[in-house]
Amino acid sequence: MMNWEETVRLAVAAMKADKIKSFLTMLGVIIGSASIVLVVTISSTGKSYIISQIEGIGANLAYATLDRNAAPVVPDDELSTEDLLHIRNGIPNVVAAAGTYDIPLHFSLHGKPVHARLVGVTEDFQTIRNLMIVFGRYFDGEDFASRSRVCLITEHVARSAFGPDEATGRPLEMNQFRCTIIGVFREGVPTFGQSEIQQDTVLVPFPLIKSITGDNFFQVIYAQASSPADVPALTADLARVLQYRHRKEARYDVQNLNSVLETVQSVSLGLSVVLIAVAILTLITAGTGIMNIMFVNIAQRKKEIGLRKALGARPVEIRLQFLMEASFISFAGATAGVILALALIWFATGFLEGSVAFQISWLAVLMALLLSTAVGTIFGYRPASSAARLNPVEALRAD
Repeated sequence: MMNWEETVRLAVAAMKADKIKSFLTMLGVIIGSASIVLVVTISSTGKSYIISQIEGIGANLAYATLDRNAAPVVPDDELSTEDLLHIRNGIPNVVAAAGTYDIPLHFSLHGKPVHARLVGVTEDFQTIRNLMIVFGRYFDGEDFASRSRVCLITEHVARSAFGPDEATGRPLEMNQFRCTIIGVFREGVPTFGQSEIQQDTVLVPFPLIKSITGDNFFQVIYAQASSPADVPALTADLARVLQYRHRKEARYDVQNLNSVLETVQSVSLGLSVVLIAVAILTLITAGTGIMNIMFVNIAQRKKEIGLRKALGARPVEIRLQFLMEASFISFAGATAGVILALALIWFATGFLEGSVAFQISWLAVLMALLLSTAVGTIFGYRPASSAARLNPVEALRAD
């Protein structure tokens, strides 16, 4: 019977005999296994972060705008409050609907010019856009019904003018328009100016827009579905309702965020595949290095092999000893690589102070360990077989 304990002991002893050579042999495996863990972690974390930023605009949303380039536009083509009511009450699975109208706004605060956006909004806008009220309150039904001259401002405007906790109740004068600040808000997830919410934004109840600009229509209508699965149907229903309520020549651009999310997932998957392929190539290169070092070891240890054979060791035991050496080297390298990757992730988490939540893939850790060990075993088989086939007499004669 094969003496497994002795075979393992000899393989471990051979590794310990030349620690520097063993370390240099496993260096490629360390890099390759660490790369696999880091690539999968960075990819999944990046995808989750981007998706959270996209969904910060609002989850399960479809939105519609009038296409002003398709055909000459007439007043009846504009998105109206009646359209909003039909969308809210007539489309299944709509949990909220809101309309907006925004224009550039220029005014002065303490003698400093402010270039902001004035956005007229409806009641559900806070829910749909995940706005957080820092101080004060959002608009209520009375504000919309009575056309109260009230407004909300972003934290940046509040800090520039009064201080965030001192802004509520203060008047804000914008050209010929004056309103009372009833709240300070910020986006639940920042969109960095890629939506109607800019760094300097003033929200007012939509009915006030007519008295400011003379217009009484929405530039954008948002509709929120009850679940992601309902978004495609909501998008189609939204386009159908708008086309039905307006003349056939009018064209409406109706979109949702699903296509953007699908693109993010596709790009993330493609990037992960490419980078994992690079990591696997690194492991294959490391495996080639292991094979070459094993051939050198066998050439240097011919007398040891000949002596073992002379004492009765069978070829299968010689093969297994050297195969285990290759496997142990690759497994040790894989373990060190995984530990290095986890340490880097831990360091990055502390450095970023929780702004990005890294998602460690334990499946990637397992894959790195198994794949790295398999590479070492596969590339170590040929040298091990070469050692097993050595003639003991010739081996003992080797210098």
